[in-house]
Amino acid sequence: MSEVLLAALRLSMDLAGRTVLDGVALTTSAGEVVAVVGANGAGKTTLLRACAGLLPQATGDLTLGGVDPRQTAPKRLAALRAYAPQHPMSAWDYTLTELGSLAPSPEAFHHWRERFGLSASAARRLSELSGGERKVAHLSLTFSALGDAFGKVLLLDEPTTALDLCRAELVARAIRASAQAGAAVLVATHDLAWARSCDRVLVLSEGRLVAAGPPDTALTAELVRATWGGA
Repeated sequence: MSEVLLAALRLSMDLAGRTVLDGVALTTSAGEVVAVVGANGAGKTTLLRACAGLLPQATGDLTLGGVDPRQTAPKRLAALRAYAPQHPMSAWDYTLTELGSLAPSPEAFHHWRERFGLSASAARRLSELSGGERKVAHLSLTFSALGDAFGKVLLLDEPTTALDLCRAELVARAIRASAQAGAAVLVATHDLAWARSCDRVLVLSEGRLVAAGPPDTALTAELVRATWGGA
């Protein structure tokens, strides 16, 4: 059995007096891609941010790579996981070459930039890129930060949003390749068709885990109708 690299039990989070995570339990193992799905406001982004150690006020049991990410120094945490937010932001209008200098390995960033189809854009600034191009530029940072995927956790929030079909497929292949290299991958997505290709699916509704398991058992027609209001 593959090693469990990410585990949560009774994970809960309140924001502005509202419960956005309510006792969520999950595990993600090395070699596994787990999709987190649910309607808008279901708690997907909060779940990923909590698992990444970005919400120290989250309660419950949480371990990532053998440590509690809420209580782990950023440098140590960066060696255990890589996280990509849904809407990556940069305070500076970097060129892609300058953005790559922020990566632990600029060479790895260059590799991923080429792999995601930005090989001819090194001198362009982020403001000159399309939304999809900016997305894959920041994903290049995330994958380069992951480095050797073995034994690490990859957390991705809507990684294929705003991407064209070709780049979305390239990102999906990179996700699967990371898992095959030994990472545990947790991905929040609205793409149910892609979620059905993952190893397991977690369905959130109003902060609660309402289904979990292989796609065929977790994403039943009845649950889809109850969660999204249609099939």
